[in-house]
Amino acid sequence: MLFYVAFVMGLMGSLHCLGMCGPIAFALPVRTTNIRIKILKYGLYNVGRVVTYTILGSIIGIAGKGFVLAGMQQILSITAGVLIIVSAALAYTAVNTVVLNRITVAIRTRLKSAFHFYFQQKGYTALFMLGILNGLLPCGMVYMAMLAALAAGSSFSGAVFMTGFGLGTIPMMFGICLAGNITGMKWRSIVYKATPVLACMVGMLLILRGLEVHIPLLSSVHECCHVSSTH
Repeated sequence: MLFYVAFVMGLMGSLHCLGMCGPIAFALPVRTTNIRIKILKYGLYNVGRVVTYTILGSIIGIAGKGFVLAGMQQILSITAGVLIIVSAALAYTAVNTVVLNRITVAIRTRLKSAFHFYFQQKGYTALFMLGILNGLLPCGMVYMAMLAALAAGSSFSGAVFMTGFGLGTIPMMFGICLAGNITGMKWRSIVYKATPVLACMVGMLLILRGLEVHIPLLSSVHECCHVSSTH
C-alpha cells in the first residue's frame, strides 16, 4: 500500500515538477530519429532519476529508523504529516517560490559542470548520469515525498516509497521526452492545482497513522511499514 500511495503522489506531482525538469528533458542529447534508440535513451535517463530517488529514500529512511528505535515513530509520522500539509498549503505563495528558486539556483550552480559535461556526450551512460543528476535537483514534491519516506521508519521502506514516487513520475516525463509538451493547458492547470490536495491527503494519512486510527487503509500502510522496518 505504501508503494501505491507513493506512485500516485509521483504521478500527480509530475506536472508540478514539469516546469523545472521539462527544459532539461527537451535538451537531452538524444540525436537520433530511431524510435527504439530514443526509447532506450530516454528510458535510461528516467531510470537514473528513479535510482537517485531510491538512494535518497534509503538514506533518509535510516534517520527514520533512528526515531523508531527511540520509540518516536508516532511523533515522527505526525510531524512529517503536518510538515507536508504546511508545505502543500504554501506551495503557491510568493515566499515559497522565491526560496525554492534560490535553492534551485544554488544547487544547479554546483551541478552545472557535471550537467555540461554529460550534455556534450553521445553515449548511453551520459543519459543515465543526467538522470542521476536530475534527481538531485530541488523540487517541492520530492521534498514532500522524502518527508513521507522519513516517516516510513526504515531504510528499506524509505527506498520503497521513493522508488514508487519516482516510477510515478515516469509516464509524464517519458511522454514529454518522446512527444514534447502534449499536455493541454486546461488539464495541466487542473492537475497542478490538485497536487497540493494530494499532498495534504498523504499528510493526513501520516497523521492518522501516527495517531493509530484503525481504518483498513491506514492499517494496511502501518502493517507494511512495520514489516519493512524489521528487515
